[in-house]
Amino acid sequence: MEVSLNEIGEIITGNTPSKSDTNFWNSPDICFIKPDVIAEDEITELLDSNEYISENARNKARIVNENSILVTCIGSIAKIGIVKIRECAFNQQINAIIPNKNIDTKYLCYCLQNSKVKLKAIANAPVVPIINKKQFGEFVVKIDGDISTQKKIVNRLDYIQSVITLYKIQLQKFDDLIKARFIEMFGRPFINNLKWESKQIKNVVNEVKYGTSKPSVENGEYKYLRMNNLTYDGRFDLTDLKFISLDNDELEKCVVRKGDVLFNRTNSLDLIGKTADFDFDEDMVIAGYIIRIRLKETIVPKFFSMYMNTDEVKLHLRTIAKGAVNQANINAQELQGIPIYIPPIELQKQFADFVRQVDKSREEVKRSLEKTQQLYDSLMQEYFG
Repeated sequence: MEVSLNEIGEIITGNTPSKSDTNFWNSPDICFIKPDVIAEDEITELLDSNEYISENARNKARIVNENSILVTCIGSIAKIGIVKIRECAFNQQINAIIPNKNIDTKYLCYCLQNSKVKLKAIANAPVVPIINKKQFGEFVVKIDGDISTQKKIVNRLDYIQSVITLYKIQLQKFDDLIKARFIEMFGRPFINNLKWESKQIKNVVNEVKYGTSKPSVENGEYKYLRMNNLTYDGRFDLTDLKFISLDNDELEKCVVRKGDVLFNRTNSLDLIGKTADFDFDEDMVIAGYIIRIRLKETIVPKFFSMYMNTDEVKLHLRTIAKGAVNQANINAQELQGIPIYIPPIELQKQFADFVRQVDKSREEVKRSLEKTQQLYDSLMQEYFG
């Protein structure tokens, strides 16, 4: 049946005790929850916080007990947390739901998670999205079955979610293994503790070119790679892909082929410099925010991209980037001035072979993750859609 949130629990909007009164904030007595401790894409179990209020602020705060649900309703909409401590306070960007006894708390969390898109749609301010208490209380959700049935649904979804989490941990471990192997074989960038020959990038490239500024078109001839198609860990995400058509003269300036390396020159400061070696057999085209790098034979593309994705080089890129936080930039000249060590080519090839072997196992886990995620999404739609 469809019911409003007001019908299935008490709604409370948070607040913030006065920051100017030090007696309210001088001891860690009560956890104070803000949106930044609630995850974006999963239900967060709230076990602690990064800010606290004192007992003196109890009467000035909004406090809820264990198993209450917190939902962000200003700015970042519909992040969901479930309180797993005895009590906590929370700020005005959050609405709490204290579910009635005939509603399983985790079941309602899953229900709200499935309603994220609808919740975001009712946020009524274009600059800072907001859902007020009245809107939130009137929001309609689908609740079926008695509490026993709800608990069975929760147990099934919890199990599938635990499998998804396990697969994600495995993927992260594969990435960590590759990073650790790189440092073991070649040492840390800039420090160059293994004393390899060192040059600037301009000395190891044959060509550095910017992509095209032309817009994508429907039914274009070539796949059109933009900055969102490069991931932070040096891979490709082709789920949101555009297409483009170019004449032959312009095509050669911005086409990418197997063996090229792509560098994201313009992005937010946190994402600037995403780098990936292009290992597809199919030619594609890059947008203007990406630089195409063609290397000399002394550098293996996989080695180069991994070097550029090390923590040390990423920090250096953020240091040299110019512009605002939302639009930082590194031009081709600045890129080519970055130092890079040059281990023996055979050692680089050994590393590339190691990555290929790890990636085979990684792809198997990724496929399993995708199938499990599809099952989870299907069940969420069945139970709450």
